[in-house]
Amino acid sequence: MPTEITSAEQATAIALSFTKKHRFFARPLKAVRENDTWLVEIDVGPITTAVAKVKVDAKSREILEYQLP
Repeated sequence: MPTEITSAEQATAIALSFTKKHRFFARPLKAVRENDTWLVEIDVGPITTAVAKVKVDAKSREILEYQLP
């Protein structure tokens, strides 16, 4: 059973891994924990800023929701 995500670094790593499956450019911007969910924002625009948002469950480490521009 996976361990709980306790740091922004862990949440960012999971979100980046997921985002890189869909975009070739990904640069982390921000990670914020809200209760049992991490919201990670990643810049996926190689020329201009385009922010992807990925929600990661802190307990199961699963991607709950994502929004890719």
